[in-house]
Amino acid sequence: MNTQQLHFSTAPTIAPALLKALLMPRKGFNSQQGLPPLEAHWQNATVDKDKLDHYLALLAIAPASTLPILYPHVLAGSMHMHLLTHRDFPIRLLGAVHLKNRIIQQQAISIDAVMDIHSKMAAYRITEKGLEFDFTTEIVVAGQQQWHETTTYFKAGPFSRHDPVSSDNSFELNKLEHANKIAEWAIPKNRGKRYAKITGDYNPIHMSSLLAKIFGFKRDIAHGFGVLAQALDQASKHNENINHAAINHQTTQVDVIFKGPVYLESKVNLQQGTTLNDSRFDVYCGENPKPSICLAITNTQE
Repeated sequence: MNTQQLHFSTAPTIAPALLKALLMPRKGFNSQQGLPPLEAHWQNATVDKDKLDHYLALLAIAPASTLPILYPHVLAGSMHMHLLTHRDFPIRLLGAVHLKNRIIQQQAISIDAVMDIHSKMAAYRITEKGLEFDFTTEIVVAGQQQWHETTTYFKAGPFSRHDPVSSDNSFELNKLEHANKIAEWAIPKNRGKRYAKITGDYNPIHMSSLLAKIFGFKRDIAHGFGVLAQALDQASKHNENINHAAINHQTTQVDVIFKGPVYLESKVNLQQGTTLNDSRFDVYCGENPKPSICLAITNTQE
């Protein structure tokens, strides 16, 4: 199958992709064919400073001369939607869950950078409960890769009925057994709509309590990447990995697994592993004894 490539010279409009996600029929996943070779490219991308300012203000993150480590994912979000709603993509996005991310930042990206953003479909794994599928994104500045991400989605279903469970696994992060609470904050009622206006992520589970209930949640939920951004900001105040990496030209790796919802109008707390595991953090929603987000932050010397 020939590689299908999408090319953008400006930020892609999200509305056509949302319509395709809702209305376009899908042929369904076939393990004999795997995932189609789809790519998306946005050349000479720049940051909309107003949107960045609103993003930082909404999440109470202090402005800086470089982008927050999660912001390239936000910047590429509409391009991701066009990739995942391409006519050749076999899986219906409604009901799919954003499960994991591994982000590797070789160098913090200037807010004034001119970037080339490249995304493409990658691996898949059949599990006992469904299908995991990956796509990658890289940010290139002046010919050098500065940021790379693998995003994993999960689609529940009987995919293992006719095909064996895959032998390879993606990374795992388990609940911290020994941790201390280091931060707490509130998720406001209007977070879903405000974050969607900035990022273009209008998934109905963030927009309406009624629609969220249709998809199995008790009410509308916060965007996981917004909560994660706040968690990373808080973590950086208690663990110098992110700031230290930027100063000393180290590579920063962030691994995250979204294990459960964070509801709007809830209290969130961040817990950090004890001394021997202080690069690990768990995010909890309300009184839920299980973490909603597990993350690890590590550095390597260049």
